[in-house]
Amino acid sequence: MSTDGHGKLINLSCITKGASAKASSVWKHDARKFGPLNALDSQTDEAWKSAPSEDNDPLAYYEVHFQQSVCPREIRVQFQGGFVGMDCVVYQKRQKDDDNGWEEFEELFVDPIDSNEVQTFPVEMDADEQNNEAISALRIEFGRSTDFYGRIVVYSLEVWGVER
Repeated sequence: MSTDGHGKLINLSCITKGASAKASSVWKHDARKFGPLNALDSQTDEAWKSAPSEDNDPLAYYEVHFQQSVCPREIRVQFQGGFVGMDCVVYQKRQKDDDNGWEEFEELFVDPIDSNEVQTFPVEMDADEQNNEAISALRIEFGRSTDFYGRIVVYSLEVWGVER
């Protein structure tokens, strides 16, 4: 496990650390079997499965909300091959209760390949940027999917970094 100037990186998106998740849709409206929390729970074989996209709104999103302020250093995500979210844009929210506070997280570039493997996407920072501002939530918007119907399946999504 890598470290930075603040110490050891930890999985900030653990349910046991109070993280929660929201998503644009859930397959068959069955949140227990296919809800967004399944991707944060490493103790289950379940996944977040989005509903098929609609022609007028192909955009899907997945959000992680943290119990406390955090400084992400990387995202690790495992999709189901053939159901991978593509053309991603990542957003961050600094204030916990600010519904309009999403801004692009320009230092985090997520460009998945169509694979079942865990993919790691580091936050690109210079040494002097190690003390970047803490965030309260992270959002990934998927512009399209590798699936013909626009479905996305995420088996695991982990945000690694340091707590503030």
